Amino acid sequence: MEGTRLDVRSRLGGMSVHSVCNLLILNMKLNKTVAKATAKPSVKKATPASVPITTIDVKLDVGFGNALYLRGEGSGLNWERGVPLSCVDGKTWRWSAPVTSPIKCKVLLNDQVWSSGQDVTVTPGQQIEVAPAF
Repeated sequence: MEGTRLDVRSRLGGMSVHSVCNLLILNMKLNKTVAKATAKPSVKKATPASVPITTIDVKLDVGFGNALYLRGEGSGLNWERGVPLSCVDGKTWRWSAPVTSPIKCKVLLNDQVWSSGQDVTVTPGQQIEVAPAF
């Protein structure tokens, strides 16, 4: 029997039994992780339906150095502080945002002077033009 004895170190390149056990444990953990990852069915997250973009174009030449703002309720608007409109050209100012429910708003000059008339109501996805008077 002495001649048939296997030297574990010679077969494993001189590694100690402790190192071999650590490698086997690590290998089992890796295989378990891979098995868990492949066993789960791939589930795609449901993406919300695209939210329609609502646009309000204000047609008004406000003069150099002035700007238009929008105050209201819904879609991040409030009545206390205005949201600046983007100047498209000398006579067009624009507000665009994804809107999920109707909004009610009013145009202000320099976020201080309220436009006259009724509040503007806009539904999701609607594109409107307004020409306010001050």
